[in-house]
Amino acid sequence: MASSRKTWSLTEHLLSSQEQLYKSATQHPFLLAGAEGRLPKDVLSRWLANDRLYIHSYIRAAGQLLASIDLPKQVTGSQEALETQLADWIIEALVAIRKEERFFIDVANRYNLGIEICLPFPPAAAAAQDVLRGEKLPGLIQMESIFSAVGNPSRTSSDSPSKVPGVALAQSLFTTTAAGTSPPTNLPWLEGALTFWGTERCYLDAWSWARAKAEERRSSGEQAEENDADGGALRKEFIPNWSSTEFAHFVDKLGKLIDDAVAGVLEGKEGEAKEQTKQDILGRVEGKWRTLLEAERQFWPDV
Repeated sequence: MASSRKTWSLTEHLLSSQEQLYKSATQHPFLLAGAEGRLPKDVLSRWLANDRLYIHSYIRAAGQLLASIDLPKQVTGSQEALETQLADWIIEALVAIRKEERFFIDVANRYNLGIEICLPFPPAAAAAQDVLRGEKLPGLIQMESIFSAVGNPSRTSSDSPSKVPGVALAQSLFTTTAAGTSPPTNLPWLEGALTFWGTERCYLDAWSWARAKAEERRSSGEQAEENDADGGALRKEFIPNWSSTEFAHFVDKLGKLIDDAVAGVLEGKEGEAKEQTKQDILGRVEGKWRTLLEAERQFWPDV
């Protein structure tokens, strides 16, 4: 008889629940232009500068999630505990993403790309943040809001700048619980873990799709690769880095941890009790999943 841990996968359910939105988030014209060597340096530079700021929000959110995890008090079984495994994954992610920011800077220097969101002149102090915010991609603003709510059950939508589209919704959806209430008894870290898995899985699938398109271009011989508009930065550096087997294993590790944790909660339950528990979990994460995909879709610049 098959194990109950194989009967239902939360991550597979989420991936199939918003197929069109997921496709638009991972098969964007920006990615196609990059794969086909048509992406100008200024457009790539804008995205790269935004992605570097995304890294900073990612680091802060990782710290918040680490701080919220209740690690095992007893030694026996502590290293196999899901909370310990999650902490290990987050630490691994922090090491990797710091390495990635250094990689960004190195590639930007070698290919003469911009990597900072700069103001053209010193604005008045009161308007400085508004001008800087205007340079950010909508997806970055939403992701910063989503990450700010990770591990912060008291964070509410009222903390968000109301004039930024999507931010209030993102923060309210990604707050684990409403202010003044207790975290969920089952897997209180689930929403935070899904935030990291979701954004990493989108990244992996987006750049894997770009890699496939680049390989199609190479096999067709439509355009000489030395004529890439970005000088070859995407083809030689970024696409291979973000579609690698190592990155796929890293993403899958967290996905498996999440699915195993959910399966453990469902284990031993039957009938209505099992279905109710499943629906409770879905009620916590399905809206958040859609919000994350919206942010991912809007992270790509128009081309």
